[in-house]
Amino acid sequence: MKKTLTGATLLALTATTAYSAGLDRSGQSTSAIFAPNGSASVSFGYVTPSVTGSDIATATTGAPGPEQYDVGESYLVPAISYTNAINDKFSYSVMFDQPYGVDVSYGGNPGANNLGGTRADLNSQALTFAGKYQINGRFSVFGGVTVQRINAEVVLSGRSYSTAIATAGAVRQFNPIRPTGTPELTSELLGTAIATANNVNLAAGQAVVDGVYGLGTYDAIIAGWGTTEANLRANGGYQFDMKDTTEANYFIGAAYEIPDIALRFAATYRFETTHNSTATEAFGALAAGTNNVQFVTPQSLNLEFQTGIAQDTLLLASYRWVEYSAVDIIPAALGQDLVNLGDSERYTLGVGRRFSDKFSGSATMIFEPEGVDNTVSPLGPTNGMFGISLAGQYTTDNMKISGGINYSWLGNAFAEVGGQSVASFQDNTALGVGFKAEMTF
Repeated sequence: MKKTLTGATLLALTATTAYSAGLDRSGQSTSAIFAPNGSASVSFGYVTPSVTGSDIATATTGAPGPEQYDVGESYLVPAISYTNAINDKFSYSVMFDQPYGVDVSYGGNPGANNLGGTRADLNSQALTFAGKYQINGRFSVFGGVTVQRINAEVVLSGRSYSTAIATAGAVRQFNPIRPTGTPELTSELLGTAIATANNVNLAAGQAVVDGVYGLGTYDAIIAGWGTTEANLRANGGYQFDMKDTTEANYFIGAAYEIPDIALRFAATYRFETTHNSTATEAFGALAAGTNNVQFVTPQSLNLEFQTGIAQDTLLLASYRWVEYSAVDIIPAALGQDLVNLGDSERYTLGVGRRFSDKFSGSATMIFEPEGVDNTVSPLGPTNGMFGISLAGQYTTDNMKISGGINYSWLGNAFAEVGGQSVASFQDNTALGVGFKAEMTF
């Protein structure tokens, strides 16, 4: 079993070629720390998602246009690593990856469709320095630091966002000057009034607000609301541009191994890291200036397991949990969260098999459970995932060359803005291919 294929290589390959939920891209595996001493690897994954949906009518915007969205954009996932030893107890790795990313773009007419013109582009790069100490033949501990760089550009556009942003802005302006003794106006109450005025009659819409704050209040609020909404719809919606932010992120881990049966169980915990950046905001044609913005990259837990189950055969498994619910990006002028994600879990289970001294293969299933609520952010309009990956590895002298393919089925979801479902996404898929080369010097 000592001569069987190393499961970490193929398991890492299948992870890079699978579509990831939320912001996840690389999976942040530290398996390179277990690579042979004096080895280097380079890998590329290319993912082509097919994420399509259509507008649905909403209470606040009325019947939308007939827009059919195709929002998923293809992306590349590169990774590089180098591993070596200082002595028989201590080894180290240097790794580069792109742990987080978003590439979403809605076509269509912002004036006619619920989400027309909405898009998001988040990019990241990470350089990791890891060290491993071998306590004895079976136990080891490891840890290190990752330098993360992140930037983002987001546009919230279309009928639904124009309505929601204008409503929230009108509420913020009205509450400081509302009549003494009255409750704070909420976006839900004002939204109900606007929907009633649009879909039933103006008098009913006025009564929703005027009954609480006095006659004439609705007309006064809606005048400013209408100007803001028209500006957003005609001039590109809300625009957010966050500059590069670079911070250090730390992780620790431990592993238990039985080399004779190729068994390894490794656990890696990555700490939450706070980022501070500056962001330029604009509401349609009106610039809102440059403000500070703070957010976190989330804590996470990776569990990776492999063991021999027969001659030249490995069982492969992993689990990843990420606290994406902690990632709140709240720009100063907008005053609302741009991210709005739930925590992420990913399970993988596979089998690796060495067919000869030169060729090995693996098959892996990947599963991300659906969230409790199938209404999600338009910037990530899927809910859960199931995928299958097939990979092969060819070994010659000191070189290993791997290739793989993944096909994933993406869970159905409703895109939500301001508490209302505005678009439906169903029957979507993603195709990924990957390549990895590893050389031992």
